Amino acid sequence: ESGFGKTSLKKSIVQKIDHYAHQLKEAIKAKALHYFETGKMVAVLGGDNSTPLGLIEALSKPYNNFGILQINAHAELREAYQGFTHSHASLMHNALKLPHIVRLVQVGLRNYSAEEAQSIAAEEGRIFSFFDRDLKRQRFQGVTWDEICTKIVDTLPDNVYINFDIDGLDAKLCPSTGTPVPGGLEFDEVCYLLEKVVKAGKKIVGFDLCEVAPGENMDWDAQVGSRILYKLAMMMGASHGKFAL
Repeated sequence: ESGFGKTSLKKSIVQKIDHYAHQLKEAIKAKALHYFETGKMVAVLGGDNSTPLGLIEALSKPYNNFGILQINAHAELREAYQGFTHSHASLMHNALKLPHIVRLVQVGLRNYSAEEAQSIAAEEGRIFSFFDRDLKRQRFQGVTWDEICTKIVDTLPDNVYINFDIDGLDAKLCPSTGTPVPGGLEFDEVCYLLEKVVKAGKKIVGFDLCEVAPGENMDWDAQVGSRILYKLAMMMGASHGKFAL
């Protein structure tokens, strides 16, 4: 469960893979910084959900602080997973080491370890977790999605980075992703949440979309992923005043 040392690979192989993962992070960071210098807004398309860390680090140059809105079935707060410190299960653990990350708001969590639950509790005031089970119970009890989204948005600072793992959606929308989990957000629910972020005056400073994996026919997962990508790009543009919602 904790993800430590649970691999049959030799230590030297694990270290080599982590080395190349670090190089990838640095390459993405350098590319993002180059784009920032030309005045562009930047996003990352994964790949697994370890890939955005370089962009998150690079954003400290144009923005000295911001929060992360994480849409994900998993907390990704593991110190390491199967021995890898740059694994897809460790993105938020690594991001929270950065001083310019002032808050992490997690939405849709439904698969996490005891270690991760302890990390969430220990970071009270910096991590706000909206667990999928709680979101569902509130809906069953008559709380509207608009009310729930207002609570989520109210926890966000003015500048927001969006980390979007496709498995944050209901698994029927992403059946071919690597780690689908029952439950999750509906497409229209997450689109409504993104619109609420922008209408509240938050600026989307960057985003990523990861773990989209086309299935055998490549149609359904790709359709959903492309529409989420379109929505994210449009919402970032709107938040920068490129157009009005």
